[in-house]
Amino acid sequence: MLHLLRQLIFSGFILFSFSWPCHAQEPTESDVSLIMKKARADAEKMVLPVNKYSEEGLKAAEETSQLFHSPEFQERVQCEQQRLKKEVFSPYLAPWKKKTQRETEKQTGQQGSLASGEKFFLFISSSIPDETVHAYIVGIDKAADSKVSLVMRGLVGGMSSAKAKKGQSYFKRILKKDLDCPRTKKPCQRYEVPIHLKPSLFNKYGITSVPAVVYEHEGDAFLIQGDSGFDYLLERINREVKSAGLTNLIKKIRGTY
Repeated sequence: MLHLLRQLIFSGFILFSFSWPCHAQEPTESDVSLIMKKARADAEKMVLPVNKYSEEGLKAAEETSQLFHSPEFQERVQCEQQRLKKEVFSPYLAPWKKKTQRETEKQTGQQGSLASGEKFFLFISSSIPDETVHAYIVGIDKAADSKVSLVMRGLVGGMSSAKAKKGQSYFKRILKKDLDCPRTKKPCQRYEVPIHLKPSLFNKYGITSVPAVVYEHEGDAFLIQGDSGFDYLLERINREVKSAGLTNLIKKIRGTY
């Protein structure tokens, strides 16, 4: 390959630097053959300079590759993709998502379980065991209803830079589809369940302990506080409100819809 490159370089140099008389005819095949022969001879004498940075460059490339494929960096890439999707591209994606959702609902005949006036809030904190929070996230993902919200009072540990990193690590951990997913070159799969930071909702509904659930319908609210399964909490509320939407939501979570 290097030998061919040398020939091409010299051929081009000779062709373009050779002074052809303006009245002369186009070069014949014999002329071109002679030029190519000379180019091959000159190419044999050509010595490319040694790249004194080759070893250093190779080392830097290997280090960059290792950094890029590290679990920590891949997690950062995944988080940045989600941030850009939410903060930058959301205005452009939202209409498309709504259109896609409408088309899907039209084709399948399925819509969100809760009626337009119904809302459901699940209040959590980082003090709850990861396994319990993860079970709630799985339930909300199965519910697939935008009117069901997972709510926290604020960031884990507070707003300082170091504590914000701790909070980011917490969200990465509990959103894993498999809590035991190891750190490898392949990023762990995660649920796309929004976690809303809404201290005002804690105050509005008087939440004093977590987990807690609130069902609201046209201004009326029902509150249950206690550590229980997601579907069981919904069922307890539905005993009082007798909502067809909640009934369907419970079926979705249990896989019997």
